[in-house]
Amino acid sequence: MRDRDFLNHFLEKGYFEGHSRVVLALSGGLDSMFLFHLLSTYQEELGIELFLAHVNHKQRPESDKEENELRKLAEQVGVPIYVACFTGNFSEANARQFRYEFFREVMAKTSSTALVTAHHADDQVETIFMRLIRGVRLQHLSAIKEKQEFDKGELIRPLLSFYKKDFPEIKHFEDATNKENHYFRNRIRNKYLPELEKENPRLRSALLNLGSEISDSQAAITEL
Repeated sequence: MRDRDFLNHFLEKGYFEGHSRVVLALSGGLDSMFLFHLLSTYQEELGIELFLAHVNHKQRPESDKEENELRKLAEQVGVPIYVACFTGNFSEANARQFRYEFFREVMAKTSSTALVTAHHADDQVETIFMRLIRGVRLQHLSAIKEKQEFDKGELIRPLLSFYKKDFPEIKHFEDATNKENHYFRNRIRNKYLPELEKENPRLRSALLNLGSEISDSQAAITEL
């Protein structure tokens, strides 16, 4: 897909209407680096001023090098970047809480009204399947929302309609721990979904449709 295809999608959806200053959560992976490329390239068309927020989790030897590379890239492009280093006992839950608290701080410092993340359709599939395995109630099987309230503004996920394979190969950093199956999400991504797709090659779209239908049903019930 071309950059313009993504830009046209953003404009049609009106993701950034009412938001002149936005913060992008930048991990350094392919998805967030591609979103950085899109938002920085088309700031004028989208009517936004962009700020970056990066968390160095300090869990890999490469983390400091990647942080420095992101700082250099931000300087080259002329986009301000804010960086925080994780402290405390590391776990997925603690790291997520730390990240979003930091993102709130950056939004306040920059007077931004939107936080943008690079979650995509594969993340959506994995989340729905994880919740299904854990046995949550029906309402929690609903799809991740493209836009939702966050702090005093909005959390926007403009890439949710696209799979990772839709993104062009651009400079990014590979986290080697993504290949390890210590974490539940990694096992979903690396083992369970690929195995089940042998039974149903359209499993991902089926899970996305399930989440979407549950979201629509919940919205209808709430309205009634």
